[in-house]
Amino acid sequence: MCNPSFITKVIKIDPENINNQDLREAVIILQNEGIVAFPTETVYGLGASAFSEKAIKKIFRAKGRPLDNPLIVHIDSMEMLESIVLEVPKNVRSLCEEFWPGPLTILFQKNSKIPDCVTAGLPTVAIRMPSNLIAQRLIHLSGLPLAAPSANISGKPSPTSPSHVKDDFDGKIPLIIDGGQCQVGVESTVINVNSIPPLILRPGGLDYEELRKFILDLKIYDKHYKNKDLEKHPSTPGLKYRHYSPTARVILIEQNQQNMQSIIFEILNSFTQNMNEIGYIHTNPEIVLEALYLEKLGDNLIDLTKKTLKTIVIQKEIYANVAHKIFWALRMLDSKKVKYIIVEGISEQYSGLAVMNRLRKAAWKIIKK
Repeated sequence: MCNPSFITKVIKIDPENINNQDLREAVIILQNEGIVAFPTETVYGLGASAFSEKAIKKIFRAKGRPLDNPLIVHIDSMEMLESIVLEVPKNVRSLCEEFWPGPLTILFQKNSKIPDCVTAGLPTVAIRMPSNLIAQRLIHLSGLPLAAPSANISGKPSPTSPSHVKDDFDGKIPLIIDGGQCQVGVESTVINVNSIPPLILRPGGLDYEELRKFILDLKIYDKHYKNKDLEKHPSTPGLKYRHYSPTARVILIEQNQQNMQSIIFEILNSFTQNMNEIGYIHTNPEIVLEALYLEKLGDNLIDLTKKTLKTIVIQKEIYANVAHKIFWALRMLDSKKVKYIIVEGISEQYSGLAVMNRLRKAAWKIIKK
């Protein structure tokens, strides 16, 4: 519950015009084993010193996060990376040079500076270098690698705006840095380069298609490869627990079916007497909703299709737009107190892989006719 005597402060910062003084309070909190919510290019993170067990425990308590769900550590330089891992293999270094800073998290063998509570007792630590300028400056000024899961109550949709963080943590954490809307909208892609085969453990903001150009034998966990042991002792977030779920029950309609249009109408017809109970997330420009449904859904319809008048929008851009807004859409419909949220699934190309990964984990029911 919110503690009325504990006020969460919100500091608004322009990422294009960062004044170090504006971050001073956040830096002091972090250096004194406190926690701060801050923006990254993917989602908002709930950060604390990766060196402090006391601070890390505050993250787990605030989120209600299971202790066997490891955290991702955020850094601002290769020097900081080298100070917290046993080694940076040559093949991994070239990957860092290509994709960092950015939405890519890589597993490394940790050294003794990183406490076991960050990694759920495992010898590997997940690390990334965010491209968000506020996150970079915060890490640099604090002089600390920051362990930072998404800044949401565990299991809820991830936060892509400061208002989402405030909804979950007002009166529970000392400070939120408001850096505006996140650019990517889904968490980072997590990979293990040195496993056999090399694996994407969690799809995210960096597309599989891009990574395949550099790692030819790269596989996707749960799609190309499974390992029950890995699921019992996950080395990265997103492998073991149900995530991203709003209070409303999510009904996901899988995209890979020719009769998707008729399935949607069948579902909507079953709600004709109580359409006010449902929200609808429209992602597929080829699906046409009848005027009757548009009228009855009203503001409970969120259209994430990317339409243009004269130009052809490439598929990659269409899926990136859905990824950017999917968590926002789930939270928006939840705020309207609907009982069910119907979502059109999309292809698993490009950002669609990350979107479908999140929606399947959020779903109460998945329709595959």
